[in-house]
Amino acid sequence: MWFFTSGAFWFIEGILCALAVIGLKVWMEDRNTPMRLWKWVLVGAWMLLLGFTIAFIGTSVGENEMVAAKKGGIIFSVICVIFGAVVWQLLQIGRVKNTGDLKTDKNEEV
Repeated sequence: MWFFTSGAFWFIEGILCALAVIGLKVWMEDRNTPMRLWKWVLVGAWMLLLGFTIAFIGTSVGENEMVAAKKGGIIFSVICVIFGAVVWQLLQIGRVKNTGDLKTDKNEEV
């Protein structure tokens, strides 16, 4: 358990979190979806909720509270999945659909 209290763990976790955020930014740009500040706030809130859920389960298991870990894990996981689905739908606002690649005229050379 010493690894989880070391600086190396938090360094690696920070790198992975930064890569996830950068990957989300690049992926949304590829999908022609603008990311405004309020969208980044929603993504950050969802990430905090996800981290809280994992921390709650891990802390409860570490304190030998298996019932609390199971019940809280189920409740918080359901809330996190629902909130994640809502955030995903809200991220689609303002998306520009790219239909310029489709050829509609059959006489036109491909």
